[in-house]
Amino acid sequence: MANRRNSKLNEGTQRFAAKLWEIRFVLLMVFSYLLLFGWLFSGEIRADLRPTEVLTIPDDPLWKKPDAEHWFGTTGTGADLFQLSRVAMATTLAISVVVSGIGVGLTFLVVMMFAFDPGERRFSLLKSIGRTGVFLPAMVVVIVLAGGAGGSLIVTVLTLSVLVALHLSPTVAGWLEEGEERVGTVTGYILGLTRPEIVSNRIVPQILRRLIGVFVALIPPIALAEMGLSFLGLAGGRLSCGDLISRGQEVIIEAPWMAVCPGILATLIVVALALLGWFSSRFFKTGILPRWI
Repeated sequence: MANRRNSKLNEGTQRFAAKLWEIRFVLLMVFSYLLLFGWLFSGEIRADLRPTEVLTIPDDPLWKKPDAEHWFGTTGTGADLFQLSRVAMATTLAISVVVSGIGVGLTFLVVMMFAFDPGERRFSLLKSIGRTGVFLPAMVVVIVLAGGAGGSLIVTVLTLSVLVALHLSPTVAGWLEEGEERVGTVTGYILGLTRPEIVSNRIVPQILRRLIGVFVALIPPIALAEMGLSFLGLAGGRLSCGDLISRGQEVIIEAPWMAVCPGILATLIVVALALLGWFSSRFFKTGILPRWI
């Protein structure tokens, strides 16, 4: 009896170890994201801090150059620039994650609206939008200004999410068409399965798997778009890395670290996220993504 129990325990342990080894890359990526986001969102500075509270330059500035105590130096009000940059980057990435999630969700919903149509030209509208979609990023600022919100958080998130869905929908529609040409799908039709059954059970799971990699790969370009908007003064009063760089340029002679240091931190984090996104897209086999990603 004891040997039998031990053998079952050993078998269970081996299966568990084999499963962990199978998903080792996922665990490594999840750990990397948790480590990065945990560091960004930990700190003593309030997340709702407004730029005017810490970036206003008084008549007698209190800024200091970067040193061992303040790695990025201090602002004119004496605030630690490294902590401010970290909070600003955390805000940018939080917006990027939300936009990426909403954008991928909208993309899936839009494509599924046409997926069950048996016609060969069911995705012609999406492909037409995709051909004109290359001009849409230049309209982000115009849309935000037209909204009359001055870059408010809700308008920014919704605008970027819609742009992501418009750009990504033709690609996902192409994935669905590829799935219909696979051997397993054709076999399903031969066996008498209906189109809704084949799409729901054989094609959609593969698309959802690939969309996980797309979600991760979207975060860096969306972060760059958000920083670009905030650099242009459309941050809506929130602390953003682009806003820090923009305000630092006003005092580039007196305190060059005000613009350079936040830019260095933003570059390092975006590069790290881009590498993680690349590994994720390789693991989830997303294939060739649009060039803007």
